[in-house]
Amino acid sequence: MTFASLIEKNHPVVSLDEPAAQVARRLVEGGMAFAPVIDADQRYVGMVSLAGLMTGRKGWPSAKSALDPAELDVVPVFAPDEQLFEKLRALAEIKSDIVPIVDDQGRYAGVVSQRGILGFLAARFHSGDGSSTLEIEVPPIGAKLSELIDTIEKNDASIISFTAWPSGVDGEGQILFFRVVTHDFFRLIRNMEKYGYLIRYHSPFPDSGYDELREKALEFLRYMDM
Repeated sequence: MTFASLIEKNHPVVSLDEPAAQVARRLVEGGMAFAPVIDADQRYVGMVSLAGLMTGRKGWPSAKSALDPAELDVVPVFAPDEQLFEKLRALAEIKSDIVPIVDDQGRYAGVVSQRGILGFLAARFHSGDGSSTLEIEVPPIGAKLSELIDTIEKNDASIISFTAWPSGVDGEGQILFFRVVTHDFFRLIRNMEKYGYLIRYHSPFPDSGYDELREKALEFLRYMDM
């Protein structure tokens, strides 16, 4: 997934020759925290913010004061063909809610918004689409991933996304994160616990009033069907 896939080309931009007062008014009226600034050749110059415009002033910028390049915020730029997943850490450190996308000639191509990135990640990890979250903690010498996946799938669950991150004081263990789809999430969790897996977190059960005796009866019926 490249930045080009998430570019918003219709985000308002500011010209470098616009008066500072007009720029400040546009930011306020548009409810924008930041706006890209371009020159006469459509080249990206920097990012302007209302906070930056008001810094060092006692009041609103005068009608005659020009937009000063020194007032612009320095926000890292990204190329359209750069990979989003390779730059997530860099994006997390940016204070602006938008990041400029610039081609190899320095020409402004659009922005990628924080909202767009979060929307993409929500879709990528199937958040809010009926699937469930399952986090399992394994020690440095623990279950093989292939065996764990096989165990989940044997419980009539489908894995639709997966990732992992370090755990423990030294980061030698792992938290395995799964998004799964199953018709019986309660049964999946109970069986994983019976197999000895340490469930660090799981989504709430769809039926908060689940009856354990009923579940045992259903398990018996499934066994009889086999």
